[in-house]
Amino acid sequence: MKSLFFAFALCALSVGCIAKPLIIFDTDFGGDADDLGALAMLNHMHNQGKCELVAVMNWNNERYSLPAIGAINQYYGNPNIPLGSRKEGLWHGEWQYSKPLVDALGSNRQIDQTPDTTELYRKLLAQAADSSITVVTVGPLLNILRLLESAPDEHSDMNGVELVQKKVQTFVIMGGQFPKGDWE
Repeated sequence: MKSLFFAFALCALSVGCIAKPLIIFDTDFGGDADDLGALAMLNHMHNQGKCELVAVMNWNNERYSLPAIGAINQYYGNPNIPLGSRKEGLWHGEWQYSKPLVDALGSNRQIDQTPDTTELYRKLLAQAADSSITVVTVGPLLNILRLLESAPDEHSDMNGVELVQKKVQTFVIMGGQFPKGDWE
Protein backbone atom coordinates (compact mmCIF):
# COMPACT_ATOMS: atom_id res chain seq x y z
CA MET A 1 0.00 0.00 0.00
CA LYS A 2 2.93 2.33 0.64
CA SER A 3 4.02 1.82 -2.96
CA LEU A 4 0.56 2.76 -4.24
CA PHE A 5 0.54 5.90 -2.08
CA PHE A 6 4.03 6.82 -3.32
CA ALA A 7 3.05 6.31 -6.98
CA PHE A 8 0.00 8.49 -6.69
CA ALA A 9 1.81 11.10 -4.62
CA LEU A 10 4.20 11.45 -7.56
CA CYS A 11 1.27 11.58 -9.94
CA ALA A 12 -0.45 14.24 -7.82
CA LEU A 13 2.76 16.27 -7.76
CA SER A 14 2.93 16.12 -11.54
CA VAL A 15 -0.69 17.28 -11.70
CA GLY A 16 0.25 20.35 -9.68
CA CYS A 17 3.28 21.15 -11.83
CA ILE A 18 1.82 20.56 -15.29
CA ALA A 19 -1.39 22.06 -16.60
CA LYS A 20 -3.01 18.76 -17.57
CA PRO A 21 -0.91 15.57 -17.70
CA LEU A 22 -1.79 13.02 -20.37
CA ILE A 23 -1.84 9.64 -18.62
CA ILE A 24 -1.79 6.10 -19.96
CA PHE A 25 -2.62 3.72 -17.10
CA ASP A 26 -1.14 0.21 -17.33
CA THR A 27 -2.75 -2.23 -14.91
CA ASP A 28 -3.12 -5.89 -13.93
CA PHE A 29 -6.71 -5.15 -12.88
CA GLY A 30 -8.69 -7.80 -11.04
CA GLY A 31 -6.43 -9.50 -8.53
CA ASP A 32 -6.16 -6.94 -5.74
CA ALA A 33 -7.71 -3.61 -4.90
CA ASP A 34 -4.83 -1.26 -5.76
CA ASP A 35 -5.74 -1.33 -9.46
CA LEU A 36 -9.42 -0.63 -8.84
CA GLY A 37 -8.52 2.24 -6.52
CA ALA A 38 -6.01 3.67 -8.98
CA LEU A 39 -8.47 3.48 -11.88
CA ALA A 40 -11.18 5.15 -9.79
CA MET A 41 -8.76 7.95 -8.78
CA LEU A 42 -7.63 8.50 -12.38
CA ASN A 43 -11.22 8.62 -13.63
CA HIS A 44 -12.07 11.15 -10.91
CA MET A 45 -9.01 13.26 -11.76
CA HIS A 46 -9.95 13.03 -15.46
CA ASN A 47 -13.48 14.24 -14.68
CA GLN A 48 -12.11 17.10 -12.58
CA GLY A 49 -9.89 18.24 -15.47
CA LYS A 50 -6.71 17.52 -13.51
CA CYS A 51 -5.46 14.99 -16.06
CA GLU A 52 -6.51 13.38 -19.30
CA LEU A 53 -6.82 9.62 -19.03
CA VAL A 54 -5.65 8.86 -22.57
CA ALA A 55 -5.99 5.05 -22.35
CA VAL A 56 -5.96 2.04 -20.04
CA MET A 57 -3.69 -0.90 -20.88
CA ASN A 58 -4.65 -4.22 -19.31
CA TRP A 59 -1.93 -6.72 -18.43
CA ASN A 60 -4.30 -9.26 -16.83
CA ASN A 61 -5.70 -11.67 -19.41
CA GLU A 62 -8.42 -12.92 -17.07
CA ARG A 63 -11.62 -13.07 -19.14
CA TYR A 64 -13.56 -10.41 -17.19
CA SER A 65 -10.71 -8.03 -16.40
CA LEU A 66 -11.03 -5.83 -19.47
CA PRO A 67 -14.87 -5.66 -19.35
CA ALA A 68 -14.54 -4.65 -15.67
CA ILE A 69 -12.18 -1.81 -16.61
CA GLY A 70 -14.78 -0.72 -19.16
CA ALA A 71 -17.48 -0.94 -16.47
CA ILE A 72 -15.52 1.33 -14.11
CA ASN A 73 -14.82 3.87 -16.86
CA GLN A 74 -18.50 3.73 -17.83
CA TYR A 75 -19.54 4.19 -14.17
CA TYR A 76 -17.47 7.39 -14.05
CA GLY A 77 -18.99 8.64 -17.31
CA ASN A 78 -15.94 7.82 -19.45
CA PRO A 79 -17.04 4.86 -21.61
CA ASN A 80 -14.96 5.89 -24.63
CA ILE A 81 -11.48 5.90 -23.09
CA PRO A 82 -9.42 3.56 -25.31
CA LEU A 83 -8.55 0.19 -23.82
CA GLY A 84 -5.78 -2.21 -24.83
CA SER A 85 -5.42 -5.79 -23.64
CA ARG A 86 -3.27 -8.89 -23.85
CA LYS A 87 -5.34 -11.57 -25.54
CA GLU A 88 -3.36 -14.79 -25.31
CA GLY A 89 -4.26 -17.46 -22.77
CA LEU A 90 -7.59 -16.11 -21.52
CA TRP A 91 -8.64 -17.67 -18.24
CA HIS A 92 -11.20 -17.13 -15.49
CA GLY A 93 -10.67 -17.14 -11.74
CA GLU A 94 -13.53 -16.90 -9.25
CA TRP A 95 -11.19 -15.13 -6.82
CA GLN A 96 -10.80 -12.19 -9.20
CA TYR A 97 -13.19 -9.28 -8.50
CA SER A 98 -13.76 -8.44 -12.17
CA LYS A 99 -16.82 -10.61 -12.91
CA PRO A 100 -18.81 -9.28 -9.93
CA LEU A 101 -18.07 -5.72 -11.12
CA VAL A 102 -19.28 -6.54 -14.64
CA ASP A 103 -22.38 -8.28 -13.24
CA ALA A 104 -23.20 -5.29 -11.02
CA LEU A 105 -22.36 -2.43 -13.41
CA GLY A 106 -22.62 -3.91 -16.90
CA SER A 107 -19.96 -3.26 -19.49
CA ASN A 108 -19.81 -1.90 -23.01
CA ARG A 109 -16.32 -3.36 -23.65
CA GLN A 110 -15.25 -6.84 -24.72
CA ILE A 111 -11.73 -8.16 -25.14
CA ASP A 112 -12.29 -9.28 -28.75
CA GLN A 113 -13.22 -5.69 -29.69
CA THR A 114 -10.07 -4.25 -28.14
CA PRO A 115 -6.62 -3.71 -29.70
CA ASP A 116 -3.53 -5.41 -28.35
CA THR A 117 -1.66 -3.24 -25.83
CA THR A 118 1.48 -2.88 -27.94
CA GLU A 119 -0.50 -1.78 -30.98
CA LEU A 120 -2.49 0.77 -28.96
CA TYR A 121 0.61 2.07 -27.16
CA ARG A 122 2.40 2.57 -30.49
CA LYS A 123 -0.59 4.30 -32.09
CA LEU A 124 -1.17 6.68 -29.16
CA LEU A 125 2.50 7.50 -28.67
CA ALA A 126 3.02 8.13 -32.39
CA GLN A 127 0.12 10.63 -32.32
CA ALA A 128 1.28 12.35 -29.12
CA ALA A 129 3.41 15.47 -28.91
CA ASP A 130 7.02 14.90 -27.89
CA SER A 131 7.58 14.39 -24.14
CA SER A 132 3.85 14.70 -23.42
CA ILE A 133 2.79 11.31 -22.01
CA THR A 134 2.94 10.04 -18.44
CA VAL A 135 2.73 6.26 -18.11
CA VAL A 136 1.44 5.05 -14.73
CA THR A 137 1.95 1.32 -14.13
CA VAL A 138 0.52 -0.82 -11.34
CA GLY A 139 1.66 -4.43 -11.58
CA PRO A 140 3.93 -6.44 -13.87
CA LEU A 141 5.61 -4.63 -16.73
CA LEU A 142 5.09 -7.10 -19.60
CA ASN A 143 3.14 -4.52 -21.64
CA ILE A 144 6.04 -2.07 -21.25
CA LEU A 145 8.58 -4.75 -22.21
CA ARG A 146 6.60 -5.59 -25.34
CA LEU A 147 6.36 -1.90 -26.24
CA LEU A 148 10.11 -1.42 -25.79
CA GLU A 149 10.85 -4.50 -27.91
CA SER A 150 8.44 -3.46 -30.68
CA ALA A 151 9.61 -2.77 -34.22
CA PRO A 152 8.63 0.12 -36.50
CA ASP A 153 5.13 -0.27 -37.94
CA GLU A 154 2.37 1.66 -39.71
CA HIS A 155 2.10 4.04 -36.73
CA SER A 156 5.76 5.05 -36.47
CA ASP A 157 9.14 4.51 -38.14
CA MET A 158 10.71 4.40 -34.66
CA ASN A 159 11.28 1.22 -32.68
CA GLY A 160 9.73 0.95 -29.22
CA VAL A 161 12.69 2.36 -27.28
CA GLU A 162 12.96 5.36 -29.61
CA LEU A 163 9.21 5.98 -29.43
CA VAL A 164 9.22 5.91 -25.63
CA GLN A 165 12.28 8.15 -25.41
CA LYS A 166 10.66 10.71 -27.70
CA LYS A 167 7.06 10.69 -26.46
CA VAL A 168 7.04 9.67 -22.77
CA GLN A 169 7.84 12.40 -20.30
CA THR A 170 7.48 10.38 -17.09
CA PHE A 171 7.02 6.80 -15.89
CA VAL A 172 5.33 6.34 -12.50
CA ILE A 173 5.88 2.68 -11.61
CA MET A 174 4.62 0.69 -8.64
CA GLY A 175 6.83 -2.40 -8.56
CA GLY A 176 6.34 -4.83 -5.72
CA GLN A 177 9.76 -6.46 -5.44
CA PHE A 178 12.15 -4.35 -7.49
CA PRO A 179 15.02 -4.99 -8.14
CA LYS A 180 15.09 -8.63 -6.99
CA GLY A 181 11.50 -9.86 -7.42
CA ASP A 182 10.40 -12.65 -9.71
CA TRP A 183 7.12 -11.08 -10.89
CA GLU A 184 7.47 -7.32 -10.98
